[in-house]
Amino acid sequence: MTLKTILTCTLFTLLVPPTAAQTGETAASNTQENWAVSGLLCLSYIGDLNDDTRPSVCYNPPVPMLMLGSSWLNGGIKGDRQAQFPLRSGVFRKLAGGFTLLQVSRNLYRGIFGVSAGLQVGGYSYDVAPGYSAEKDGHRVEFVPADNEHKNDKLSFIMFRMPLMIGAHDRNRLFSLQAGLGLCYTSRPGAQWMLTAGVGPVTFNYSQNLTPLFKSGDGTNAYPSSFTIGLDILYLLTR
Repeated sequence: MTLKTILTCTLFTLLVPPTAAQTGETAASNTQENWAVSGLLCLSYIGDLNDDTRPSVCYNPPVPMLMLGSSWLNGGIKGDRQAQFPLRSGVFRKLAGGFTLLQVSRNLYRGIFGVSAGLQVGGYSYDVAPGYSAEKDGHRVEFVPADNEHKNDKLSFIMFRMPLMIGAHDRNRLFSLQAGLGLCYTSRPGAQWMLTAGVGPVTFNYSQNLTPLFKSGDGTNAYPSSFTIGLDILYLLTR
């Protein structure tokens, strides 16, 4: 069974509500208490998402709507940095970023523990070292010697991401705390594992690829890791 199939089945199991018979009033109450929606697509409904109207048992952790940080490439899943890729050094020359379009969260226990699934757009941008240019061919990247006119050459990737997280959330009104761990399916290609922690509207996110982002010309697989800082805009607007 592929990782994509496992994630799809898990999402279906966690996010489809139970089918037990309920009255309309009970079903509406349970839905309000057990589910929360956030993300950039929700900004147009800000009047309906005010935090004061949410039940205290609602699991609704801050969402990194906007993310920006740094990324680095390893030669293996365990962080083998012996592999050398001709990239410029410096935090601002190896960027990772993205934004969260939508996140759906489901309460598991009193608004403290829950699961979340989302849809994000993310990407990486690496500055290629002087004297080289990067030529992409599918999932293969060839670093070839070049003259100085390629000194500003960049290696960029954009992808859809589908994170599935389990986490804990303290619903302090002003500075809530949260932590989460999960997997993320990416459209280029495969999966990542993720760790997140946050205070108030700010989240700190670490991820590492479980599958290579690309293979270099010498056959070395490149596994990106990244650390980003995220900001939850809805958190600011609803408090």
